Amino acid sequence: MGSEAAREQMVKGRKKLTSWFGFGSKYEDAAEMFSKAANLFKVAKNCALPARESVVKLHAHPPARATGDEAAEAFYEIAQCHLKLNSAHEAAEAYKDAAVCYKKTNLGRAIEHYKEAVQIHIDTGKFTTAAKLQKEIAELYEAESNLSAAMEGFQQAADYYAAEDATSQQSQCLLKVAGFAAQTLDYKKAIELYEQVAMTSLESTLLKWSVKDYYLRAGICHLATGDIDSATRAYSRYAQCDATFESTREGTFLKQIVQACLCRPSAQPPPRVPHTSRCAQRLPARATQAYEALDAEQFTDLVQAYDEVSRLDPQKTTLLLVSGQPG
Repeated sequence: MGSEAAREQMVKGRKKLTSWFGFGSKYEDAAEMFSKAANLFKVAKNCALPARESVVKLHAHPPARATGDEAAEAFYEIAQCHLKLNSAHEAAEAYKDAAVCYKKTNLGRAIEHYKEAVQIHIDTGKFTTAAKLQKEIAELYEAESNLSAAMEGFQQAADYYAAEDATSQQSQCLLKVAGFAAQTLDYKKAIELYEQVAMTSLESTLLKWSVKDYYLRAGICHLATGDIDSATRAYSRYAQCDATFESTREGTFLKQIVQACLCRPSAQPPPRVPHTSRCAQRLPARATQAYEALDAEQFTDLVQAYDEVSRLDPQKTTLLLVSGQPG
């Protein structure tokens, strides 16, 4: 019943748009009809497509709009009406509503409508709102494991937040980019971003407590590149920038593993490492191979001791194992 009533409103709205009279009012009237339709579709829970299409496929072969979800299509029509009325805010909200509806079923179209909303907010100078929606886009790409697009999306969101001096939100997005960079072996970019966020955070009383973690991540990335001298210089620089870093668990741990790498023989036979280790159990195959190439006693003394008190996340663990491979 709700769906049929909604479709009737859609027909009325489109008929109103073809009217020759009431140029301004016809768009207002049509927008109201489409709004009623959208709400009826939502109540009827008619917001699903038969199958979910991947972002990559949709971008390669964009589907015709006519096959879209009906509630989202109604919101799209609302956006078009408000664009005709020069009501930018209302148009952006309608695009966002359409994107939210498509998130459940069609990520390609969700991203398309989010981008349209973002552009409107950029044009009207609402960078914080644009950043929030851009972050939604990045998270959709992340959900599809499209890391390059996710990195680009979070970086763009960070830039929008920077335009409004929203330092904390900007840093959150940059940390996502840094994490993806490290995951894709772009250690240089990861280092630059972790150090950038650390320097910015040092200027804030509320954010400076996280600096030790950012420096540790950057330091481990230095080790992962295989450039021990660079890691040594980085540690010294971090200690100078943050007088408290050297005395923290993170600072002590970074110093220890840098020294361990300096003292490590250039080649050594891989010892047999128990696979019951808590760290080993959390690793993918590639990281486990790196784990087995380490000196078991050294790894146990340094990494597990730290892990018992400050649990290492998978990213840190993997980077540590990569950096600990014999040169």
